[in-house]
Amino acid sequence: MSGRAWSICRGAFTASSAAFFVVLFTQPYLRAQDDQDAAQTPGVRLMQVRPEDKGARYDKSTYRIQILGLNTPKANRHSLSPSGALSPSGAPEMLPSVPTLGPQVQSFDSDDSDEIPTINPPGFYPADITNPGNSPVVTSAESHPIYVNCLPGCWGQPAAFLQRLGRSGFLHILDQYVGSTANRRYKLGQGGQVSYPVFSPLGQPDVLNIVHAAASFLGNKPYKDIFHVFLPKGTDVCLNEHMDCYSPDNFPTFVFCAYHGSVDFSDIGHVLFTVEPYQNVPGCSVAQPTPNGALIDSTANVLSHELIETITDPDGTAWFARNSLAVYGDEVADLCVNPFFQYGKVLVGGKHYAIQPEYSNKLHGCVVKP
Repeated sequence: MSGRAWSICRGAFTASSAAFFVVLFTQPYLRAQDDQDAAQTPGVRLMQVRPEDKGARYDKSTYRIQILGLNTPKANRHSLSPSGALSPSGAPEMLPSVPTLGPQVQSFDSDDSDEIPTINPPGFYPADITNPGNSPVVTSAESHPIYVNCLPGCWGQPAAFLQRLGRSGFLHILDQYVGSTANRRYKLGQGGQVSYPVFSPLGQPDVLNIVHAAASFLGNKPYKDIFHVFLPKGTDVCLNEHMDCYSPDNFPTFVFCAYHGSVDFSDIGHVLFTVEPYQNVPGCSVAQPTPNGALIDSTANVLSHELIETITDPDGTAWFARNSLAVYGDEVADLCVNPFFQYGKVLVGGKHYAIQPEYSNKLHGCVVKP
């Protein structure tokens, strides 16, 4: 499922129905205890969603998101497609069929192989991504994890993964797209802990309330700060009126695992964010076994997908596939999604994770190292 096909404008949304008043953390003692625990978590500050966050004005035309669809069976995208490529003249060109050759799930009983092969044969994919308008990318940034109604352990400590990812060679795959080769240019920033009343499901106004609160509280520099909103287990979120949702408890509306987006607020400017629901559920979790188990690696896999697409295509106008009808609109990570999120181990900052590869124009394939 193409992330581009689900890009939408904020103006299409309406507020969540007033009929949903299922509020979490209504017991003062539990909230106080959580606040105390959060205050003792290094790098995490307590924050609130204020009335001014709920009333924050924004430019509706700038609100764009791109989703990561469920890990259902889909065509393999790691090798030549039998159809859909474009010839230089722009006409569809038939290409020979090739076998499915994506990264495979591996045994983790030993460390004989630190990484899956850089390129899987035949080593070519006819859908390089382009940025013809030289739209903005993120050359360096801080990632700010925002934990909603739960402590970082509820998602397997994603800040630790962000810190390892930022100092790894994995992100140098993106040098070719952002025009920088500097080391450690994507760093872990300040985290935030917030209690938020949950209407089931959350709507886009709720997401923007939290994003504005985080960006206001922690500080926002356009294209230099990225806010990752982590939603706890059991919290659904929808793109419109209870349709097109992350809703593992309601399969008919269950469409996506996560998304990244951007918006212009009138007071704090351009804000980049991702929305990271609980990933250890059927439809979003990585195939097992994995080095760290389902919770940590499922969170890390989707988080890396959304962070990398935020870096290379922050506003939905930069790097994505434009030269293949079969995958038109796919971003750098979309092109390398494997059915059922089946991934081998990848060395990230000295630790193995099961995360997806990323597309390389340089090597015309899905890679885990530059």
